[in-house]
Amino acid sequence: MLLLYHCVISQESIDYGFFIEASIMDYDESLQYIKDCTKHGIKLGLERITEILKRLGNPQDQFKAIHIAGTNGKGSTAAMYNSVLRQAGYRTGCYTSPHLVSYRERFVVNQHPITPAQMAEVVTKIQPVLQSIGRDGFGAPTQFEVLTAIAFEFFALQKIEAAIIEVGMGGRFDATNVLHPHLSVITHIALDHQEFLGDTLAKIAFEKAGIIKPGVPLVVGLQEPEIENFLTKIAMERGASPKNADTIDYRNLTLSEKGTQFDIEDSYLGRLSISLGLIGAHQAANCLNVLAGMEFLESASLPIEKEALLKGLAQCSWPGRFEKITLPNSLKLYFDGAHNPDGAQVLVKTIQALFPGKKVDLLFGILNNRPCDAVATILSEVTRRVIVTTVPDPKSTSVNEMAKSFQTLGIPVIIEPSPDKALDLLLTTDNQVAVATGSLYLIGYLRGLLYGTGEE
Repeated sequence: MLLLYHCVISQESIDYGFFIEASIMDYDESLQYIKDCTKHGIKLGLERITEILKRLGNPQDQFKAIHIAGTNGKGSTAAMYNSVLRQAGYRTGCYTSPHLVSYRERFVVNQHPITPAQMAEVVTKIQPVLQSIGRDGFGAPTQFEVLTAIAFEFFALQKIEAAIIEVGMGGRFDATNVLHPHLSVITHIALDHQEFLGDTLAKIAFEKAGIIKPGVPLVVGLQEPEIENFLTKIAMERGASPKNADTIDYRNLTLSEKGTQFDIEDSYLGRLSISLGLIGAHQAANCLNVLAGMEFLESASLPIEKEALLKGLAQCSWPGRFEKITLPNSLKLYFDGAHNPDGAQVLVKTIQALFPGKKVDLLFGILNNRPCDAVATILSEVTRRVIVTTVPDPKSTSVNEMAKSFQTLGIPVIIEPSPDKALDLLLTTDNQVAVATGSLYLIGYLRGLLYGTGEE
């Protein structure tokens, strides 16, 4: 079966419309097309994605958007904004990365992932445009550019009212930075992706600050003082009204295995008692990114009543981020994608707060572009024993290298290259608490094993 799609290209300021004939893909074919795009690597820049979206009719201009950059906490912040907006009755789209089990998790409308049929339809529609881009001298689109185009086209087709868009990497040259959002958010900045973004916090902050746009209000998450000052200065220079998360007073923080509770006082929201569905002091800090944005959303004609705000935060969930896994036995098992030193420090603090004085058993796997020694050193503080395994990704650190990182710290190590067998070992521990951590690709694979939801 063939479909005709109308495309628009611009030449010397004149738009020419034409129809392209395309064969309809099924879901497996569309998925393979996306996977095949990994061969084009990572090429930061906006020229190609701008042209792709122009030829699709600029779908990203058909909805209001919240644009979220940062190192850690982007996904949790996005999940909270999405949950709160849904509770307020808005039709929402949420685009995040990476996925845990299925690519479909990246494209969510009203908290439902894109269906296989919808994915096939959207990829079929945009494929001719993507091919024409390569032929016309712009170069082959990267996988993230293709995924971003899918997200914007899908959200436009679904006629959403508000999109929550997470930056893939950096900000300045990230494919999502073609957006003209109604609110920008920069969560906590730490060292990560140094090979692309720079080897200092200042260099990384400069890249993240690339999402700050003239006239678009900005929420600045909790930062090191020099980074907060830098981001605030850039925002003021660009006429982007900043609100810093640290202007919200929060206290009486309490963690439990069910969530996080704390009180806040804010010039706009007043006094509130927050019960958050996510676990950890860091999630309270991420929540401030949402609370600080409420005033700006009202100005963008997306007002949130306090009842919807509180209910949305209480019901928020975000898989793979200190996620409690329900088991038939008494073992307390958590999955957490702590894949850099900042994330590892957060995980250690959460374990110490929930289980003071206890050491946990770890299942660990990490990619070779992460500082394995540094992460292991941090995690050793709360580790009784570690099982190291292979991340199901070509960039996995070798199990022997991971083992050495822990062994030099005096931590007993079990080497099990198979993640399936490694999970079985973890589940049979005689310890009370166990945590699988490291790469989100590993966490996603393990979730697929336990819940049977894997597709790829």
